Amino acid sequence: MMSQFSDFLIQRPAFVRAPLHELPPAVAERIAAGEVIERPVSVVKELIENALDAGAQDIRIEVRGGGLRLIRVSDDGYGIPEAELATVCERHTTSKLTTFEDLEHLHTLGFRGEALASIATIAEVTIQSRAWETEQPGEEQPAYWVSWRGGQLQERGRRARPHGTTVTVTDLFYNVPARLSYTRAARTENGHIVQLVRRYAVGYPSVRFYLALDEHTAVQTSGSGNLATTLTELYHLSLAEMLQEIDVSDGKHYWLRGYMGNRVLAQSSRQYITLFINGRWVQSRALQEALEQGYRSLLPKGKHPLLVLAVEVPPTEVDVNVHPAKTEVHLLQEAKIKEALIQVVKGQLERSPVIPEAVQFPGPVLATQRRLPGPRRRGLHVAESAEGYRAEAAEPGTAIAIASLHPLAQLQQAVILAEATDGSLYLIDQHRAHERIIYEHLRSTYSGVKAEEEEIHTHLLLEPVIIEMKRYEAELLEQRLPMLRGLGIEVERFGGRSFLVRSVPASEGSEQLAAHLQELAEIAAEDSVDWEDHLLIGLACRSALKRGRELGPGEQRTLLKNLSNVAAPAVCPHGSPILLHYSRSFLINKFDW
Repeated sequence: MMSQFSDFLIQRPAFVRAPLHELPPAVAERIAAGEVIERPVSVVKELIENALDAGAQDIRIEVRGGGLRLIRVSDDGYGIPEAELATVCERHTTSKLTTFEDLEHLHTLGFRGEALASIATIAEVTIQSRAWETEQPGEEQPAYWVSWRGGQLQERGRRARPHGTTVTVTDLFYNVPARLSYTRAARTENGHIVQLVRRYAVGYPSVRFYLALDEHTAVQTSGSGNLATTLTELYHLSLAEMLQEIDVSDGKHYWLRGYMGNRVLAQSSRQYITLFINGRWVQSRALQEALEQGYRSLLPKGKHPLLVLAVEVPPTEVDVNVHPAKTEVHLLQEAKIKEALIQVVKGQLERSPVIPEAVQFPGPVLATQRRLPGPRRRGLHVAESAEGYRAEAAEPGTAIAIASLHPLAQLQQAVILAEATDGSLYLIDQHRAHERIIYEHLRSTYSGVKAEEEEIHTHLLLEPVIIEMKRYEAELLEQRLPMLRGLGIEVERFGGRSFLVRSVPASEGSEQLAAHLQELAEIAAEDSVDWEDHLLIGLACRSALKRGRELGPGEQRTLLKNLSNVAAPAVCPHGSPILLHYSRSFLINKFDW
């Protein structure tokens, strides 16, 4: 049988060991450059960070051919003196630190002195700069320039330009064929560059950013210092009324600042979540998981918030020297910051209007810029109700409006049709509404039990239920029995991998939980940090009213009243919508009254 496939096997040449030797400097530098400069957007990132470190207030970026033909970044920062230009592209040349201990007090984005050296090794680089510090009052100094290619200084001279620095990179990866072949089409590379510039624009709203792709304007901000204004400039819709400010600190280890969009701005992509740590844009898996844990049960499934968050921590409590591209960091107080993020995100979304405020715009896509050569661009979308009709109700006190709804009918024994005092109509999913009510009750009760402020109420099952677990699940479940009792689930080991369940949390659907105890026990034995929340969601879902159950007018009113008292009446704990709203004006317009 093996011989049938021998032609498909990789034929490896005989291995011949070569003696150890030191790589020639030119080869070593070219390899190291590949760690820092993975693609054209890496060049743009390093040059933007250099400009920000130089105190620039105006950063202009020009890109051609997806960045392979040309990348030019100009700034109005303090510039580079003539005496330093000749060494600016040499490895480990930096003005940011002198000793290793300086990393503990770092306040700049760059520090290794490798970025320009790496770029100059795999491209042609021309740097022209005019420094402020070398000029006397009333004196005009020329700008100076140098060019590097393949890591070698080529030419130098003087040239007229305003104060600041311009770095021009051409012929990128000309001497690294493997990296060049890895680079995607210009459209794809342009897309990465646009996304990066947008991130820095929202992270530094006081700085003017301008990006041109093949001579077409792609990004332009005014540097107003107002984040809402910057977001409007980037996505071409006024977002001020849909943003909620974040400002939380423990006074010692962290300060969280930024803005988060309300539910109407929930997106299908995570690309609108932007995280900065001490001014540095980062991709932190740990913080991303904390964010998702915070919004998972408050947004529709598959949706993510618009979020710009700056995390400030003492320099001694963050290690930025863990990744060649400096996009990952290690936080000393990561657990505390993660917990703070979870609570902040939950709190912001729970205070968000139940239904999006009325927004006047030509369509669901906010990004209406002229189409550019680049990847297929995904615009920022606003949430819409079923069948393309936008919800229009809007006051933050919508929860109060839910309590005053007048039920008109139950549709298909699944949805309540209700009328508001202003003549608008609501459709409420009875199962999801009840699920949200039970979930928040369980969560509140469990928090009180853990704080020893509240006693859990349990429902004794008519017949105890025996469940069988896998070996590893049984061990984990036994460790969590005290916590399960705090949830109102009385479980005891029944020998081997068997457990006996005697009671469940008291609720209207407690007895129907008996049929789902095996599934719930498996959730309780999950090897995850948020298993408790998963279990609460499972308990709520299995206890809630089922679709197909007929509700009388009194039961409908009670359900709506209870829904008005929860923190997040718009979505069920799984993230699916609970209600749809059609305003009176929508009805008038559709029927042409």
